[in-house]
Amino acid sequence: MAFLIAALMLAASIGAVVARPGVKAASPGPTFSLEAMIPKHFGDWREEPQRFVQVINPQAQKMLDETYSQILTRTYVNADGYLIMLSLAYGSDQRGPMRAHEPEFCYPGAGFTLHRRDTSQLATPFGEIPVRRLFTSKGSRMEPLTYWVRIGDKAVQGWQWRLVELSYTLTGRIPDGLIFRVSSIDPDQARANQMQDQFINQLLKTVSPVERKRLSGLGDS
Repeated sequence: MAFLIAALMLAASIGAVVARPGVKAASPGPTFSLEAMIPKHFGDWREEPQRFVQVINPQAQKMLDETYSQILTRTYVNADGYLIMLSLAYGSDQRGPMRAHEPEFCYPGAGFTLHRRDTSQLATPFGEIPVRRLFTSKGSRMEPLTYWVRIGDKAVQGWQWRLVELSYTLTGRIPDGLIFRVSSIDPDQARANQMQDQFINQLLKTVSPVERKRLSGLGDS
């Protein structure tokens, strides 16, 4: 895999001479809005406007402004009172320093302790999403979270991110991307994972196919 990445990087450096990235692969247009895309009520979940639980954004505002075009944070609650915190960040340019910042690197910088970091496949009716699941804490706040990163037209993990970026570079296009994160304040990670999966599945069923593709890279079932 290291040899493959090195070979692609060499090809990208050569290809960049004749195909300099300059065309953005995705142009959301003036109607694209995370605020409008994500419903405030779906399935068993509704927005909790009081926001008595703070949604953590462990990055400096200057970095957020430079990296992302849009950011949406909300807290949702179901009929049983279980809270899910949603954080979405969209960037129209996902090259190099402009790429989304992964929570396992940002949370410790905000004073959280990272206890666990696992990879998983989140099952949906439209296909599987490669996700990361973290268990973090800060003082008495225990916060399990699930997230994925969509670059270009697919959700990716680890080295796949670099390969997708290189494939866009070779065609002279600039990949856009989105980081989708949900978390709960819950000492039971297994329960939190189950509730977060339920939340994500109900959301993906509610939005349109175009919106689902933009959020997760998944098309129709």
